[in-house]
Amino acid sequence: MCSRGGQLAGGASMYDEDGLFSDRKLITMATVIGNRYPELGYELGLSPELLFQVKMATPDNLQHQVYNMLVSWRAAQGPGANMNTLNNALKRLGWISVFTQIQNTPDNFYPIP
Repeated sequence: MCSRGGQLAGGASMYDEDGLFSDRKLITMATVIGNRYPELGYELGLSPELLFQVKMATPDNLQHQVYNMLVSWRAAQGPGANMNTLNNALKRLGWISVFTQIQNTPDNFYPIP
């Protein structure tokens, strides 16, 4: 679970050295967001064209689509792509349980190939 300053249990951080979400955190998020990710992408300010490109890049792999959407959000928003912004977008969508899952899923739960 996340505490102050983006610190996770055991002192690990969900952010990399630049203060942006780490790739590992984005992978964790991608596993819980699911196939309605375009709705979240719109809420996070991504364009329909970008979301279409994300889908077409890996049409048969939902987790990669969600991950690539999150990477695009991080690239576009920089430090504005943070847990607060994500939480607000999920609240607007009524996806409170998704935010809870993101917070409660350890970042090492899913292996990185």
